This record gives sequence, structure tokens and C-alpha cells, in this order.
Amino acid sequence: MQRRDFLRILGLSGAAFGVGAGIGGRSLLAEGGAGNAALGGPIRRLLLVSHCHGWTYDSWKIRPKGIDDSKPFELDLTKLDQADWSKPLQPLFEHRHRILPIDALSLGTAELDMDGNRHDTGWVHAWTGANVDFSKPEAAATQMSLDQLIATHISRKDRLPSLEMSINDSGEPGRPVSYDAKGARLPLEADPIKVWQRIFGPSANPNPLTGGHREALNYAWREYSKLAPKLDPIHRQRLEGHYDLVHRLSQRLEGMANLSCDGAIKMPGATSSFDERFDTMVDLVGAAFSCDVTRVATLSLGEMKTDEFGADHISDNVHKGIAHSIYDNVEKHGAMTNYLHRHAKQMARLVQVLSDLPDPQGGSVMDHTLIVWGSELGDPWHGYWHYCPVLIGGDWHFNTGRYVYRPHETPIEVLVPSSAAPDGYSEVSGLPHQHLLVSTAQAMGLELDHVGIERTQGQRGDHVDCRGPIPGLTG
Repeated sequence: MQRRDFLRILGLSGAAFGVGAGIGGRSLLAEGGAGNAALGGPIRRLLLVSHCHGWTYDSWKIRPKGIDDSKPFELDLTKLDQADWSKPLQPLFEHRHRILPIDALSLGTAELDMDGNRHDTGWVHAWTGANVDFSKPEAAATQMSLDQLIATHISRKDRLPSLEMSINDSGEPGRPVSYDAKGARLPLEADPIKVWQRIFGPSANPNPLTGGHREALNYAWREYSKLAPKLDPIHRQRLEGHYDLVHRLSQRLEGMANLSCDGAIKMPGATSSFDERFDTMVDLVGAAFSCDVTRVATLSLGEMKTDEFGADHISDNVHKGIAHSIYDNVEKHGAMTNYLHRHAKQMARLVQVLSDLPDPQGGSVMDHTLIVWGSELGDPWHGYWHYCPVLIGGDWHFNTGRYVYRPHETPIEVLVPSSAAPDGYSEVSGLPHQHLLVSTAQAMGLELDHVGIERTQGQRGDHVDCRGPIPGLTG
């Protein structure tokens, strides 16, 4: 029997409940598994936020007078005046005790990957740490993305393993973030109403047949158990795999249908602006986290209209009209600085919403959430030179309230503007960003030493180690 036929007979639908994100390997009747809560500690959540076009590094970095950036340094953000912060980071000043900007990384492995669209290469590397598969109609990953890797370890079997969302406007949509175990993109949902339906729809409008699904499945399992000894090992393994998938989907359907939570919110109304959609999605993320509907979410930020960050007098096209020219035009560099500033204001609202939202296990939802704010590129010029993520929260693992700088010393050459190097390439780059992915995974309780590429080789033949976390974030 084909899997799709088996699902149809049971009256189950896999797409709405993310069955494709699950990883096999457990027996059909295995129960339990409350993720990281089963370890005896509080529930931890992860939110990845990715924006388009990277950073304008020269206006993003913080450099108080007297700092020698030929050597590593750290700044105590709780003791710096807001005036000493860079413009793109200033909106987060109120949350300075929670944040950890990292000025140490590059997307060097993306530079070493095979030629292709630098956006595609960047967004695959950024969130998987792995090379790109360009053999398919749309660029795919060769390994699972960070969010899905973590979701397989901490998600509840009776709830959504993850939520994948985007915020789009008239410009280019949010970039891909999530990739499954086979490297395929997971779709991003941009409609807040559909996101609400995925979170609260099953409990608001329960399916009267849901209660019978488990009984039918258990009956089918008993019949299969009688037949199994007569099957050859390959067919038995395949059939058990199908049953396993359906079983986990059944658990999820029942769990979502029986959801009862004080943090549930009403279905959102229509939204007209980027900011409105952002705030609505933030409310949905907060509700999903506080109700333990999911513990992993991604939010991909598409382009804002140029009038939303004061650049409509320059162009109505962020990408080709402004972003590409940041090293050739001072005004356009300033416009992309304002673009980052606007996103930082949105991020500050996100942190405030999660900080104001009570967590059923005590404290606020933000107290038990780690946000990783990253991008698809190093800069709007398609460069991979300076990759500047900001960690927010996660103080159960990270020593937050600091700005961490490490000079570039990794022997990977990356494309840079001619103003930085006459031949167009830097001699060295920052730490491979895979260290960020490892730091994040370890903060979420995974015991591993690499995410994506483990080791690589620079253009001159130097060996580069991509294993381990970023040094000094937890001390």
C-alpha cells in the first residue's frame, strides 16, 4: 500500500501538520518525548530571524575611541552610553542585557562553494552550514538546516515540530531558511491568518473523526504485527516506516485538537504594512511558544518598501536600486544603514513582546527563548566578508550583554570591494560561521561539535576547522 493511500484511508493530511519535517527511526507505538523538558529543566525555545541583504558593516560595528581592533576585545554593553552604539544596533539598547552582537565571522565556506547565485549560496550556507546542491530547479541544501536539526531533538511529538514564516511586501520575499533532512526547502507561510489556523485551527474547529484515528491505527498495527514475520526485511522496514510517519501525524493531530491554553489569541485581521505583518507574526510566535505549540520557529524578513526606511527618493527597488551600490554611493550606504536600523526597531519590539508575555513555567517567554538574528549575506553588495549575527536571550548558556570582536585570521579569501583590496579579494576572513550554528545547537541542549561542513581548505591550501562553538561566548 502506498503511503498516500494509507493516509487517505485514515482521513489524515500530512502537509498541514509538517509530517515531512519528522525524522524516522522510532517504533510505531513509542510514546512520550517532551523534548528538552524531559531532561528536567525548563522548556527552551529557538527563533531564527533572517533579513535580506546582510549588513553595512562600517556603520554596524561599535568602535569606542582608543580601541585597537588588531586584537580581540569585548565591550560591556550595559556600561556603554547609547550614543556610543552604532545606528543599526541602537534600537536594541533597552534590551542590552539580553543581546550578544558577534563581530568575528564570515561566510567563508560560501565563497569556497561552486559558482552560483550568491544569494542562493549565502542563504543555504547561512542556516545549514553546508554546501549547495545546484543540480535541482531551485538551489537545495546538502544537509538539514539548524532549526530542523534542533527541532528533531526538542519538539513534542504531539505538537508542531516547527513553524516557518515570512513577512513579505511588494519587494523580494523572505529568503529560504529551513531545509529538511533531504535538503529540500520547507515552505514559508506569509499569511498571518494561515499561521493562526495552523497553530489554533485544530483546537478551534476539531475534527470529529480525530478520536477514531488512533483506534484505527492500533487495529492496523495489530494486523500488521501478525503479518510482519512473513515479510522480507526490506519490505518490513518500509512498511514500518510508513506506519511510523502516520503514527506521529496521528499524535500531532490529537495533541493539536486537544490544545487548551490561556495564551491562545484570536484570529488576526487583515494587515496592510510590513510593520503590521511583523507585529502580527510576533504575536503568533509568542502565543505558539507560550502554549507550547512549537519550540522552534523561523521568521524570514522580505524586503521593505523603500519609503518605509526613507529611501524612496533614491529608488523604489531595494535590491538593484540601492543594495548593490553601497560601496560606490555614500547615500545608498546610508539608506541600507537605515534599512538595518528599521529592522532593529522591529527586533526590539519582538523582544519586548516576548518579555511581557508570562511563561507558564515562570518568568517570561523571552527568559526561555534564544533568538538568532542573521541574514543570507554578509553585505548588500553580495559579499561574504563580515557576517554580523546578534544573539538575543539564551542567557542560560551565553554570557549576554556583551559585544564580542575577534580579528579576521582565517586563511580563506573572500570577495571584497576594490577599496578594501586592489585585487578584489581579502587575504583572510573571519571565523567560519559554522561555529555560530554549533554555539546555537549547544545552547539548545544538543551535544555535537559541528553543523554542516566540518573542515575545509582555503584557496592557498590551508586547512580550516569549522568544528566547535565560537570561543568565549559562554565565559
